[in-house]
Amino acid sequence: MRASLVYVTWFEELTKRDIALAGGKGANLGEMACAGLPIPPGFVVTSQAYQHLLKENRTRRDLARLLGKIEVDDQEQLKLQSNRIRDIIMKCRVPVSINDAILGNYKKLSEHATPPVFVAVRSSATAEDLSGASFAGQQDTYLNVCAEDLISSVQRCWSSLFTPRAIFYREKRGFDHNRVSMAVIVQKMINADKAGVMFTVNPVTCEENQIIIEAVWGLGEGVVSGTITPDHYVIDKNAGKIVTAVVASKRIMFVRDETTGKTIETKVPQEKVDAQILTEQELRMLVELGNQVERHYGQPQDVEWAIERENVYLLQSRPVTGLKKT
Repeated sequence: MRASLVYVTWFEELTKRDIALAGGKGANLGEMACAGLPIPPGFVVTSQAYQHLLKENRTRRDLARLLGKIEVDDQEQLKLQSNRIRDIIMKCRVPVSINDAILGNYKKLSEHATPPVFVAVRSSATAEDLSGASFAGQQDTYLNVCAEDLISSVQRCWSSLFTPRAIFYREKRGFDHNRVSMAVIVQKMINADKAGVMFTVNPVTCEENQIIIEAVWGLGEGVVSGTITPDHYVIDKNAGKIVTAVVASKRIMFVRDETTGKTIETKVPQEKVDAQILTEQELRMLVELGNQVERHYGQPQDVEWAIERENVYLLQSRPVTGLKKT
């Protein structure tokens, strides 16, 4: 039985039924942790923390007033109102109880690592990663965040519930803005040598026996944002054989700057520009994990993954949406 107010909860304490508390991404990470899948450790700053922030700062009425005036088809007005709403949230004073809960659990996360410990801070809205709608990319993610920037990064994620794109999408899909809340994931950052995405069904042809894997050097930011053309693999899910392998020319990558700790864009070493990123062994491991995730959820999944040294991690998983029924 949960306490009346829960500001922070670890992945292992969550399941896919906890979307109202942990948002779509957070609930899925909890489900994956409980299933024994290789995800980086972390915790969720819950939607209750966000709601308490609004209550303590008495901002709900102001937000409702601004949201009520938005004409989402007017792009300039939508952007202006979005900025006003996000500014209100960024100016909120974070209650001491929430601040201490976040930093205290970050300290626990850091206990078995050499400082400074970097984390990924990801938005996890309570109306995302649902099988009938796709909210991917509408809210903020911050990579390589250290202790001194943690609270401000969490606050920016809270405010990103009201990006122009998120407001527009909810309005057009009939989601009540006042009933959607925001949780925030704080997860140990994987300093990836290679990373990417994996679809456990072919999202173009809807072939259920094919897994699609896309890979870039460094952090997965390049493939998720579409900045870098990735290597593209089509694999027979059952036989584990490569059907197609398209090796792209990859001239840039995103990495952690060793001096500042920030995520930066840099040139790919010349010998890696036209080299295939994933080995056959790494492809087999990813296919095995993709099949495991799909079996667990009982439906095709869109998975983000990363490889650091020889360790493969799954960063998040969501249902594949928009598949045509045949």
